[in-house]
Amino acid sequence: MAKSYQEIRPSQFITTFGPGSIVETPGGPVVLKAMDTLFTAIDRQPAEFEIIDERLSKGKLGDARITRIPTNAELRLPTDEPIYPTYMFPEWGLCAQHRGHQVLYQASEGCPECMTPTVWQRREKAGREAIRFVTACEAGHLDEVPWAKLAHPDRKPCGTRHYLWHGGGRALRLVRIECPKCRIPVNFGQAYGREWKCWARQPELGGAPDSSALQCQNPARIVQRGSANLRMSELETALTILDMPARLHDILAGRSLLGRLETLSDEDLLDHKRVVSAAKKAKLSDDSIAYLEQTSWRAIEHAIGQLLGPDREGPSSLQDAELEHLRNAATYGAPASPQAQWLGSPPLFEVKQADVRTVPGPVGNLTFRVVPISRLRMVMVQTGYRRLAPDTGKVVSTAFERNGGSWYPGVELYGEGIFIDLVDIPLALTGSRATVWKARYEAALSADLVLHPTHVWWHSLSHRLLWALSVDSGYSSAAIRERVYVRVEDGEVTASGLLLYTVQPGGDGTLGGMISLVNRFGRVLERALQDVATCSNDPLCEEASTGGAEGAACYSCLFASETSCEHRNHGLDRLLITDNLP
Repeated sequence: MAKSYQEIRPSQFITTFGPGSIVETPGGPVVLKAMDTLFTAIDRQPAEFEIIDERLSKGKLGDARITRIPTNAELRLPTDEPIYPTYMFPEWGLCAQHRGHQVLYQASEGCPECMTPTVWQRREKAGREAIRFVTACEAGHLDEVPWAKLAHPDRKPCGTRHYLWHGGGRALRLVRIECPKCRIPVNFGQAYGREWKCWARQPELGGAPDSSALQCQNPARIVQRGSANLRMSELETALTILDMPARLHDILAGRSLLGRLETLSDEDLLDHKRVVSAAKKAKLSDDSIAYLEQTSWRAIEHAIGQLLGPDREGPSSLQDAELEHLRNAATYGAPASPQAQWLGSPPLFEVKQADVRTVPGPVGNLTFRVVPISRLRMVMVQTGYRRLAPDTGKVVSTAFERNGGSWYPGVELYGEGIFIDLVDIPLALTGSRATVWKARYEAALSADLVLHPTHVWWHSLSHRLLWALSVDSGYSSAAIRERVYVRVEDGEVTASGLLLYTVQPGGDGTLGGMISLVNRFGRVLERALQDVATCSNDPLCEEASTGGAEGAACYSCLFASETSCEHRNHGLDRLLITDNLP
């Protein structure tokens, strides 16, 4: 464990950090180790912190289970005590306490011109002075800069354990690395731009590889350890759109009980008495058993039917099922049954049908149905990460094995949102941009929906709405997330829509800042579409779409924060909206 620490929220661990990420602490940078080392260190099992979402586990995670990161409070530890195991990285420091030059040295050796006495003092000093450069490759590997090879590009290394660093400032071309023995300086700027051998190192799994057979076939590059593209999380998310109380879901969805209920259902033996008996055999708490005994059989039967229903199967149906539930909630409200409010337990998902509004577009071509969602639950899972290349880089899995099962780190979030779809009239896109996107979608080998013209239209509108909503909702645009839905059957779009939501860990979610804008959504929509045809980066932004780029989109007009966009700002084109104004 690291002596110094940085407090990381569970949601930050999933969206930004995680195994293999470099975390800056007061005592220097460290790499977070693999997840299994955490549960070994705290001597607990991931099942104690499990997040239940059967649809996500079976549909996207190959039946793997989800666990959250325990907090210090849950473990009854002081808030300043580190609980997550780390590995010091990088282990090279740059000492600037000398005239005329700086000294690049290893933590284990210490600066030879300072000679700090103890091993711990040497490592502590190196942590404070850690070099800001590392190497990484698109296969997901991370390693130290090969300083010995860098300082001796055309000759055998001299065997020295430290190097002299001359120059500095913002320009790397002014930096020279010099071996204290052979005294031949090397330009660091040139070394920064070239490719290096990759030795397939993953610091989260331990130390450096000791065999050249592990050499990776991908070239490594020198990057700054704080670069945003050094580690990019791969996320899977799922909405829990179930017509049942949150307490009833937490009890019935537990693995120990759900498997028994599935067996009873297959044998057609489900009734109130047997469910309570199954809960006792599953060793649920007395409070949970008492809750089941007091809840009506009708409410329990309805909840079990949803948990064991077909919606939890199959990756292709995950978002389609969400879209169907959202459309049904917009029509009938949710929860539909009054039993969902029994025993003081709030629902997992809530839509008051009387608050649904229809809003015509500014031009009058389309009419939107705007649905306020006062409660929603989102489960977010980090399935892996990429390095350097967000699209072509290899995904390194964050799954780990424990007691014969696979686990992924995740977080459970609660909040509010606005669902938007069209009333009656289907979205019929026209114009040259629609033709271009249709050709791209049909040419894609996997028929990626992100390239479908309907998806691009909703996605581009979503980013404009993110900005417009943030003006009045009290949330920053980075705090509002999106979820675009397009259902394609036999080559035709049969349903589409957009969910904008904001969530936070724990508690009952947010305070209604978003859904309060439903009655003023017409004004929000007008603001979102204002000046959509222009960009401060025009003509460059507009002309980019004709030069092989995806579409007319940049940070000045459409790009959103990485915490908001599920598709990393791909599949955006404001000109498609301009050709098809609502």
